[in-house]
Amino acid sequence: MNNQLEQAYTQLKKTQSPVDQVVTTNTQNQWHEHIKKQCNQQKYMEGCIQLNIQHQLYDIKHNATALMTVSKKWQRLNGSLREYANSVKNNTQQCSGITRRPPKNVTQLIPSQYVYAKSLVNAQCDTVVRTFVGCSALKNNRCSNWQLKLVASDAKNQHPYIIGTLATTSRTGNSSAIFIPYKFSPNGKNIILKAMMRPSGAGGGNINYGYDVLIHKDKQPLSTTTQHYLAPANAHFYANGTRVAYLENSLLLPNYPQPGGGSNNGKLVIKNVNTDQVLMTKEHSDTSYAIKNINIASHTMTITTTQHSFGSQCPRTEDSLNCSTRTTTQEKITLP
Repeated sequence: MNNQLEQAYTQLKKTQSPVDQVVTTNTQNQWHEHIKKQCNQQKYMEGCIQLNIQHQLYDIKHNATALMTVSKKWQRLNGSLREYANSVKNNTQQCSGITRRPPKNVTQLIPSQYVYAKSLVNAQCDTVVRTFVGCSALKNNRCSNWQLKLVASDAKNQHPYIIGTLATTSRTGNSSAIFIPYKFSPNGKNIILKAMMRPSGAGGGNINYGYDVLIHKDKQPLSTTTQHYLAPANAHFYANGTRVAYLENSLLLPNYPQPGGGSNNGKLVIKNVNTDQVLMTKEHSDTSYAIKNINIASHTMTITTTQHSFGSQCPRTEDSLNCSTRTTTQEKITLP
């Protein structure tokens, strides 16, 4: 039976692309490690091994087809991916010579079960990023690892390379999200990612991870290893998208103890989207802020500043923002 299994792997690899052969080899090695751990009692070892080999023989013959079926179904039915499809549009038409569909030299870089989703090109028309969605592994006929795979190339579809993989991530409580390529930074180097939130579990709050960014470093290609936080969901992008202003939590102000850790809006931040450099912060003790509007013509932003006071009727504790005495003023500040 083990010889049959090895022959099945060999036959499967003969029909596969080089990248699929690597996936199959990894699957094979993982299965061997799984058997060593599961079938370790002498009394039941023979039956355990026989049963697992039978299951693996079946999976080898049907795995590729099953993965493709599951990936297509996920793209069609998953709420986050539907939102992705509706909110992010292919923009290849803005640059001549860039095809909407990925060419063969791009698709051959990723496992065949991944389904093409979107193409984004930067304003300079020299970099295009292709997104593929799919399942990397099945367990009991269900996907155990959903992923997005990103491939970049130049405007002529030459020199493609894998940016990396974006998988479902959980950051707070019962919340989780998958980040998707949203748009390029104005300088055409960085990729802004947007969190597509999945329904929270029991006790989870209304949480949104907002935006992350993939930073392009000099002499290095784009990579998901450089992914980090850019701004919350309610951030204000301005100056042709080169700046982002937002409010975030401050340790100088009591917190709201709601599920998910909502922001107390005690810190105002402005960043350069092209460089991810913080250009300005505004933060004071027992003070919260609100962004009213941004006037590009006068290069100003109108904000309200609220000073919170606490006393015997409302001690300064974690939940005291609900009962604080407030004094609010409005001002205009010059944008950096």
